[in-house]
Amino acid sequence: LVVYDNGSYIHDFPLGIAYLAAVLRKEKFDVTIYHQDLTHEPDEHLTAFLNQNRFDVVGVGVIGGYYQYRKILSLSRAINQSTSRPFYLIGGHGPSPEPEFFLRKTGADVAVIGEGERTIIELLKALGGRQPLKTVKGIAYREGDQVIINERQPLIEDIDQIPLPAYDLFPMEYYRLLRASHCTSTDFVARILSGRGCTFQCNFCYRMDKGFRPRSSAAIIDEIKMLQKEYGITYVGFVDELLMSSVER
Repeated sequence: LVVYDNGSYIHDFPLGIAYLAAVLRKEKFDVTIYHQDLTHEPDEHLTAFLNQNRFDVVGVGVIGGYYQYRKILSLSRAINQSTSRPFYLIGGHGPSPEPEFFLRKTGADVAVIGEGERTIIELLKALGGRQPLKTVKGIAYREGDQVIINERQPLIEDIDQIPLPAYDLFPMEYYRLLRASHCTSTDFVARILSGRGCTFQCNFCYRMDKGFRPRSSAAIIDEIKMLQKEYGITYVGFVDELLMSSVER
């Protein structure tokens, strides 16, 4: 899984990739994180890394935005030029709305549409068992010159069932140096999700998934306590699409 460099000195912790890494590891897949955000290596370094290390699958996720679009094109060239190119999948809010466009532009094999934790497991099990990709919900894939878009994957209703992000696979001593409003120079910062989705329909926002799915208060507090104990976190920021969902919450 590739964490790309967006040009920041200190990057936000890549929560999406960390959640995917956690579910993959739970299902006994071996996971390696390529930290371009930490090393600031040029994209050509990824080609050399893939040449030196054997992987079955490589994955890249981006949000929408022109910089991110240009970045995934450059990363895709680096991946496609590797001598033993792995099966290449893309995902995130960038490719999800227009998977056909992104598959043609990047040369990737599969685009994961929307929420990825359930889909990526089904996809890798299908690849390992040589099952047809038409059996996997929530993906688009290239078949010759055609792009096939499968039925969407149902949302994970109880998101407390998703394991915590695989923090131990990431250099937390780097990510905790992120600064945030009102933190002090001695704070160590972490970003977490307390829920997924949003109930509103603002005209400036692209909504992939319907509804709002909160985590339980107990699960949120347990994660905060773990971050404090294991990584010395003293300041927590929430990165929900909708944090203030109700007065009661």
